[in-house]
Amino acid sequence: MSTISNKENLSKKEYSTWTHFSFNLSMVMLPATYGFFSTHFFYFYEKVVLLPVLLVGLANVIFVIWDSINDPLIGFLSDRPTRFTKKYGRRFPFIMIFGIPTVASLVLLFIPLSNAGQSMPWLIFIWMLIWLLLHEFGYTAVSLARALFPEKFRSDKERRKNAGIGIVTYNIGLFLGLIIPFVFVWKSDAMSYFIAVLILTIPCLICFFLGIPGIREEPEMIERSFRAETEPFLTTVKKALKKRNFVVFTFVNISIQLFAALMLASINYWVESVLLLPEGSQADVILMILWFLAGLASVILWIKFAAKFGHKKTQLIGLIATIIVVIPIIFVRSLLGAFIIFTILGVAVGSNTFVKYPVFGDIIDEITLEEKKRQEGMYQGVLVFFDRIGILLQPIIFTVVHILTSYDPTTTVQSPLAQQGILAAMTWIPAIFLLIAALLFWKFYDLTPEKSEELKGKLEELKL
Repeated sequence: MSTISNKENLSKKEYSTWTHFSFNLSMVMLPATYGFFSTHFFYFYEKVVLLPVLLVGLANVIFVIWDSINDPLIGFLSDRPTRFTKKYGRRFPFIMIFGIPTVASLVLLFIPLSNAGQSMPWLIFIWMLIWLLLHEFGYTAVSLARALFPEKFRSDKERRKNAGIGIVTYNIGLFLGLIIPFVFVWKSDAMSYFIAVLILTIPCLICFFLGIPGIREEPEMIERSFRAETEPFLTTVKKALKKRNFVVFTFVNISIQLFAALMLASINYWVESVLLLPEGSQADVILMILWFLAGLASVILWIKFAAKFGHKKTQLIGLIATIIVVIPIIFVRSLLGAFIIFTILGVAVGSNTFVKYPVFGDIIDEITLEEKKRQEGMYQGVLVFFDRIGILLQPIIFTVVHILTSYDPTTTVQSPLAQQGILAAMTWIPAIFLLIAALLFWKFYDLTPEKSEELKGKLEELKL
């Protein structure tokens, strides 16, 4: 890792490739736990535990309320300079303390509870809710690593390098959370979910501890954090929601997360009730592998595209490409067709995964210049909150759709109306959100490559 003579001027600082990898390895557990949660949680509690779908939906409504408090609060607390943060940094302690609880709470969500939802539904509901809330708290704390991104990696070159490596580690996390559990989970066997999530924790924790060197905050970063002024929690939240580019970006992320959550949670239902494949076909496993490999292979494509056309155009093209690829899924009824569509989908989704934090970094630069202080933690907390809204809308949409279409969790043979409900939740409902997001981003987001470079120059002058 090379350094520059003036430690305050970090805009030209370059880090080793290992530092970039280590930084992203610390967060592998986030896509891994998200992948497992989004694909198995609703199915597990509705079809294996047999908890009434209204209680599953109610738990997620409470989850959303908790999320609205939890995410900005953690960001705010991590932004506050204290004696403890003077030694270890603002983000690092939170990340280290809550890494293990994040995966442990997921394990406890999937203890064997076969058919228990029928005999003691409210007890199961309370158990589920406790670990849901703890998991969300830990997930948000670990995600503070992303609050370090715009402060640690200051140039577009460094940010694109880190984001390129990040898409690799993100897909590794998805591989862990989507593919490996599918190998061990037998859909009707409650114990298999528990075994799968236990296995998942091992690589998650290994990657987490390998990530420690990358997320350590340097002395100059810690020193700068103590020079930053703090303000009341609600004041900062209100300011965040008045930043046009930030608000547009958060809606884009809600739409992307909702799309991913609905798509991943629907695959079990789609393979079983629309493609009509037997439980032992492992088609869902193959589809996830294709998605994973295609997303991984697209890294170089999107890095080059962003370097040539900028972050804004990369985000916009990614949204449009995802919408176009989603629509044919409505008409696919063959396994070969599913393989083709999911491969193309992996490439399209790869753009959104890659460009998220370079765009976030540009927005933080703009906000920092406006406010004359760095508050990445606060804005990261608000961003994660909106990300999680997209994820949490998935079970709510499932609940409504399954009730309206009379989905029967006790059988694999569903009525034509129930099949259309599965397709709606998987395709055109998220596609509508993505279309609205693309239009808003095109119309209102104004951070062009030229403007972003100008912001970086001004920040360097102000030593921010």
